[in-house]
Amino acid sequence: MKSKIISTFLELSKDIPINKISINSIIKKANINRSTFYYYFENIDMLILELENELLDEFSKIQKVLFKSLIFGMNKKTINIIDNFINENEELITIFLIENQRINFMDKITKKAFDNILMMSKTDMKSLSKQQEYSLKYLINGQLWLFAYWIKNGKEIEINELIRIARHIITKGPLHSIFNKKTLK
Repeated sequence: MKSKIISTFLELSKDIPINKISINSIIKKANINRSTFYYYFENIDMLILELENELLDEFSKIQKVLFKSLIFGMNKKTINIIDNFINENEELITIFLIENQRINFMDKITKKAFDNILMMSKTDMKSLSKQQEYSLKYLINGQLWLFAYWIKNGKEIEINELIRIARHIITKGPLHSIFNKKTLK
C-alpha cells in the first residue's frame, strides 16, 4: 500500500506542483482511506522527505564514480553506471531539481556531495581556505545543474558527451568552454 501512495504522489506530481498536492488528492486518486495514508506517513512533507532521502542515498552510491569520471576521465562502465542512475531516478530528479526546484533538497544534495568529496580526498573541512570551500560549492552546484539542465532538455546529447562537457568545464573553466571556438567541436 505504501508503494501505491508513493506512485500516486508521483503520478499527481506530473500535473500538480508538489507543494499543491494534498492528502485528499492522494487518497482519492489511490482509492484508499485517510488512515492508510497516515499509517505510512505523518503528512505530505514526510512522504517528500522519504523520497528525497531515497534519491540522496542513490546519489551517494554513485557519487564516487561520478567524481572520478569528471576529474580523471571516463570509461564505458562509468558511463553505464551514471546513465543507469539517471534513468532509474529521472522522475525524482525532475520533481525535486527541475520542476519544483526545492532549495532545501539542493542544499542537502550539495552538502552530501561536499562531505563525500572531502572524505574521498581525505581533506578536513577545517583545512580548507574560504576560496577552496566556495570553489568546491560552485563546482558541485554547477555540475548538479548541468545534469538537471540536460534532463530538462530531454537528454538531447549522449551521456558521454555531457560528461565530456562537464569535464572540460572543470579542467578549463566555464569561460574557456563558452568563448573558445575550438572548444567542444
